[in-house]
Amino acid sequence: MALPKLETPVYELILPSTGEKKQFRPFLVKEYKILLTALESDTEEVTRIVTELVDICTFNKLDMSKLANFDIEYIFLNMRAKSIGEISNLSLKCKNCENKISIEMDLTKATVEKAADHNAKIQLTDDIILEMRYPKFEEMIDIYENFKSDKIVNLLSNCIKSVYTKDKLYDDYTNEELQEFVNSFSKSQFDMMEKFFLTMPKLVQNIEKDCDACGTHNEIKIEGLQNFFV
Repeated sequence: MALPKLETPVYELILPSTGEKKQFRPFLVKEYKILLTALESDTEEVTRIVTELVDICTFNKLDMSKLANFDIEYIFLNMRAKSIGEISNLSLKCKNCENKISIEMDLTKATVEKAADHNAKIQLTDDIILEMRYPKFEEMIDIYENFKSDKIVNLLSNCIKSVYTKDKLYDDYTNEELQEFVNSFSKSQFDMMEKFFLTMPKLVQNIEKDCDACGTHNEIKIEGLQNFFV
C-alpha cells in the first residue's frame, strides 16, 4: 500500500520591492539536501541553487531575472525560517573585548530597510537623469566575494537602466558606449551613483546583547543574507 501524501503548508509574505503579497512554501527534505551540498560548492553554484529554490518555492510565479537581490534574500530567509526553524544561533565578537557572544536570532524579525534619502533616479546634470535598477542576487554575491573597485564600477554601470533628458530617452546603447559614458563622470557625479548603491534596501536585523566577559552592551546590525548564517 502506498504511503499517504503530505500536504505542504503555504505562507504569504510582502515582496519588499513592490509591496505585493506573494505565496511561498517551505523547502522539502530533498531540496534541503541539495542546499547543504551546494554550500560546500563554489559561490556560483550556491547562487544558482538558492535562486532555483526561491523560484520553486514561490511556485514559479516570479520573474527571477528581474528580482532585486534583497527580494531573493528576504524570500529565502522566510523559507529558511519556515523550513528549518525561526531561530538561528550566531557567534559574534564583542565590540569592546572581542569575546565571542552567543546570540539566538529570530529570523522572522528581519526586515528590508531602505534609507530615507534613497532614490532610484539620479539628477546627474541639469539636463541628464539616470534611472537605476537594483542589482540582481548573483551580482551582489559576486561583490560580497570579490570586493574590488573595478567590480563596483562595473556593477554600478550595469545598474543604469536608462538615461534621459527632457527631450530624449537613451535606453539602447552598447556596453562600450556605457563604459565610455560612466568614465566621463566627475567624482561628484560618480558619488551620486554610488549613493544609490549604498542606500538601497537591504536585509537587516538589529540585535542587542550584553557581553558575558566584560558586560559591554553590544548593539549589532546584521546585514545581507550571507551574514545571517555566519
